Amino acid sequence: MRRLRFCAVLVLTVSAASLFCTGAGSALALFGATKSVGSNSFRAGTWAYYPHNNPTPPTANTAAQYNLSMTSTAPTATTLFRYDTDNANVAGRGFTRTNAPSPGLLTAYRYVNWRTPALASTLALGTTVTVDIWSETKTAAGGRNGSLIVYLRDYNPTAGTYVEIASYARTGAYAAGSTWYETPIQVAVPSGTILSAGHMLEVKIEAPQATAQNNMVVAYDTTTYPAVVRLR
Repeated sequence: MRRLRFCAVLVLTVSAASLFCTGAGSALALFGATKSVGSNSFRAGTWAYYPHNNPTPPTANTAAQYNLSMTSTAPTATTLFRYDTDNANVAGRGFTRTNAPSPGLLTAYRYVNWRTPALASTLALGTTVTVDIWSETKTAAGGRNGSLIVYLRDYNPTAGTYVEIASYARTGAYAAGSTWYETPIQVAVPSGTILSAGHMLEVKIEAPQATAQNNMVVAYDTTTYPAVVRLR
């Protein structure tokens, strides 16, 4: 499989579009000093959560799962397994396009989501959360538009309720399937956003049918495809 750097114009649902390129992910959970990895720069005090499959590290193919975890533990698995043998059945996690993307979407096979552990103390998100995910289109044809929308939500596990924080959608041209692009999606967060102790930060990804020409696949939880959610 080819791994490519991806430069794209983001279509943002909160603010104007921005242009940027990607580099490799990082193996650190909390950066104690300014650090550059590829074309990404991380400043001191930047927190990172790594999306996982279940179990983690992955050891075999699994059916599609929901409400997965993301933790400060970096991936250690070297093989990208099939995370949805009952749906796309390809390496990584595939999901079907939806004509009604929504943070509350619960239709099977149309989204993937991760949650942090319950927060031990309050968490200030800062102004930007970057969801750095690897993605490809599920088609043998090249030059097709792929599209991902990322929702950030504040989940209260005691009440079982969510509050949407912000969302971004990204659309760009992809080569044929099995060409992975590192796809960082920068979500602008409203000023002063703080999650309460006991709550969880959720990241949810869907593929809007209006802008995605094919179904989408994402890769995570391996050393080759180390997806990461960066805060502050």
